[in-house]
Amino acid sequence: MIFCSRYLHSVETKFNRLERNYDDRHDKSTSGLSIFSQSGKVLGSGITGHLDTHEFEQAHIYILQNCEEVQPFLQEYSQIQNRSTVQVSDKNFIKWFKNKVAQVYKQDRHSAIEDLLSLSRGPTKYVTYYNGYIVNGYRFHTEEHDKGLKTQSCGVVVIGDTGTEKINYYGILTEIVESQYLGGRRVVLFRCNWWDVYDKVKGIKIDEYGFVSVNCQRLLKTNEPFVLATQASQVFYVTDSVTKGWHVVQKNQPRDTYTMSLNMDDDLKEPVDVDEACQQGESSNPIIDASKLLNMDDNVNLHRNDVEPMTVDGPLTQKKRKR
Repeated sequence: MIFCSRYLHSVETKFNRLERNYDDRHDKSTSGLSIFSQSGKVLGSGITGHLDTHEFEQAHIYILQNCEEVQPFLQEYSQIQNRSTVQVSDKNFIKWFKNKVAQVYKQDRHSAIEDLLSLSRGPTKYVTYYNGYIVNGYRFHTEEHDKGLKTQSCGVVVIGDTGTEKINYYGILTEIVESQYLGGRRVVLFRCNWWDVYDKVKGIKIDEYGFVSVNCQRLLKTNEPFVLATQASQVFYVTDSVTKGWHVVQKNQPRDTYTMSLNMDDDLKEPVDVDEACQQGESSNPIIDASKLLNMDDNVNLHRNDVEPMTVDGPLTQKKRKR
């Protein structure tokens, strides 16, 4: 059966079956803006809804902040305004950026400029909500979907940069929002309730063993409820049996990704990074010299010089002949 399956390319077998949390990351086009080429796969059918004005601005600003191609325009605007730093949330910049891209588009109409034009005009207020999403090897579901289930897949952690340090933001996934742009372009956002990680006493604590606990009764007051789906990793929250309202954070390992043990390469004499993940199907073993294996038995000494020789009489057995 296995031999035949190798020649039946259209039949799904264990040799060609996609992993359970496959997110189409290798099927995405690399052309155009990076923000429109994010990996991920929605689960189930979506429900059409809309964002109010405040939510629309929050989503639009966050997407602009996390698009690499917007940064050169931000620097140019800072020079025009004679200011050292300008925030993307500045409404004057958003208006200037929209007009600037429109001028560039009149001069050069290639695909990248079309993406920028679509991005500068912002998403439509109509969005699609989903209950599940696969990204980064994780299978996420919303908090509402997890209610009544024994499994938990709505815990989220995102690494944020405050300018002085990097902080892990822990939260609960409440909505999976697919924003729609002109030309069929889409960006998937996670809307989350974030726990207060700024308060090191009442919001978050780390014990002597390195376990992180968060107070799920204290929400973080923020104007950024959205994150890109590709920025999220998955965590579980285990109820703390000692302190009421607190939960211990347990990070989840992406499916089909493994952390290899520490090895030493004899030739390079450099240790392998234990934090570097290894994808299934990839080899991380060092090259072994076959000549060393052939001569290995010649160097083994089975004779002991620390004890007197001993003769052992074994019982003599005779096999019975079958009649």
